[in-house]
Amino acid sequence: VPVIDVAMELSPRDQRHWPYFASVVDYLDAQKELAAGVTSQKPLSVPRNMFLPWRFSTRRVGEVPRAGPYAAFLGSEYDPIFAEYVGKGTKKGPDKVLRDEVYAENDPYVGCDDESHFIVPSATSLLPEISLDRLNRRRSLLNQIDQRREDLHASSSGRQMDRYRDMTYQLLHSDDLRTALDTRKEPAKTRELYGNSLFGHACLTARRLVEAGSRIVSVFWDEYGLAGSGWDTHWGHYPRMRDELCPSFDVGFAGLIRDLEARGLMDETLVVCTSEHGRTPKINNAKWGGRDHWSRAYSTVLAGAGVTRGNVIGTTDAIAGDVVSRPVSPKDLQATMYHLLGINHHTIIYDTLKRPLPLVEGHVINEAMA
Repeated sequence: VPVIDVAMELSPRDQRHWPYFASVVDYLDAQKELAAGVTSQKPLSVPRNMFLPWRFSTRRVGEVPRAGPYAAFLGSEYDPIFAEYVGKGTKKGPDKVLRDEVYAENDPYVGCDDESHFIVPSATSLLPEISLDRLNRRRSLLNQIDQRREDLHASSSGRQMDRYRDMTYQLLHSDDLRTALDTRKEPAKTRELYGNSLFGHACLTARRLVEAGSRIVSVFWDEYGLAGSGWDTHWGHYPRMRDELCPSFDVGFAGLIRDLEARGLMDETLVVCTSEHGRTPKINNAKWGGRDHWSRAYSTVLAGAGVTRGNVIGTTDAIAGDVVSRPVSPKDLQATMYHLLGINHHTIIYDTLKRPLPLVEGHVINEAMA
């Protein structure tokens, strides 16, 4: 297992990265279809692997590429399909007010306008000057060129181009993705259940995508505007948790669970809420208090398909600093997620050097099973 250094973290395409969980599922589904001899499928209505609210780490000031939800050595054709947020923030959170930097834009995570929704650029709409007839003529010309470029299809870049191109054409001819991404089509009562924040809109959109046929939908709470925003509460912890982070999260997450339950979808939908690490059990001396990175103890919430309700697994010490009983690792969590999706976590995949690798060397958390 490679040591994650700064250069690797800032290089999303570094082949030392391990593939994103959702990309692995998408890849295995595609391989299963190939092994079964599925050569023609009904037109794709929504992608199997969707990511909200935008391409990772692209809405922060001083944008830098960041490693994260990519398919790594499986090939970028299995990257998630990234949505794009369309809308405006209506409020400023304390993160944008208490800092010394001047940041004029409102934060949609704190509140967003009623017209907020998501799109997938190029897959949900055409440029005004491109008619469907013109698009089909372009496709016909491209097919003729491809017939003379068979070597391209044998390459990784060629496979990526083919898969995304075919997916784009199919999605352009389908209203399902456009409809699923547009939360403005939901009744006001349902939108209120999730709260009028970016996270709430993303959770509602995730439910709509699952109903439309997506296999996995990832909702990230990403930085917006100033670097180090969101849940990275190294400073200003108290006002940010009270006025910015917890209200939007509590309403959005609870709304998702309630809505799935009301629609009879909880028994077939796995909901996982987790993070990359915990926070220090003791407050630091930063302005308005702060909590720093802490990997030794933190929590994950599982709900839905195959998961028992109201069950707490493992305990920490009195200050939540260290695990004292039933430790659970991130690998165990992944093994459990694969298991609940009907995938054997001992399944072997191959990297670019054709080395056989198990999906994850963890253990299914049996106590979590209903």
